[in-house]
Amino acid sequence: MASVVVVEDEPLARRVLTVGLHKAEFEVHEAGGAADCREIVRSRAIDVAIVDLDEADRLDLAAELIRQRDIGVIVVTPSSAHQARIDALDAGASDYVVEPVHLGELAARVRSLVRRRAQSRARTWRLGHWRVDFDARTVHAGGDGVRLTRGEFDILEALIGAAGAVASRQDLLGRISRRPHDADPRSVDVLISRLRRKLRAHIDTCAILTVGGRGYQLAEPAQPA
Repeated sequence: MASVVVVEDEPLARRVLTVGLHKAEFEVHEAGGAADCREIVRSRAIDVAIVDLDEADRLDLAAELIRQRDIGVIVVTPSSAHQARIDALDAGASDYVVEPVHLGELAARVRSLVRRRAQSRARTWRLGHWRVDFDARTVHAGGDGVRLTRGEFDILEALIGAAGAVASRQDLLGRISRRPHDADPRSVDVLISRLRRKLRAHIDTCAILTVGGRGYQLAEPAQPA
């Protein structure tokens, strides 16, 4: 069960969020402000913090939780405050929700964040019949292995890291080039073509889909091995 701390200085709003997350089967702790939150995270293992405070406190606390405690942070922002969302993401927040908060959406975002964080820590993945080792940078299936170039492996790692979502060409370009804005996006297409060909030459269980106008994604998300 994932553990969540709700940081909200308005008691009624804090209670509504807490009850809603309890119903979604999270372990939930309440904090009336940044000091209460710090006390909670010092004594308990927290996976996600939901932070709804004044702007300065919100950003300072989000940055602190991420940097010092490695806690995922979802920030609550006013509906019209576009800059507040940008500032929250720049501070390192993993996600944001807009007031008024929909409890079902908030629970879904917490689940997604917990899942992404667990996946980001995994270093070995199962992709169809393939076993992909991020540390050794190898791809094997039984006794079969496939030799990938640095760029091909970086593309495969990025697709796995997207957790089933679409990876844009620009994002993939950023993985293979130090100057993605000056690089040719067609180099991504070339690497994808080579990656498909190499994997299919051994065991055809790694479908990389082209999503028109958006990028690429794995037909089936990889799973931690």
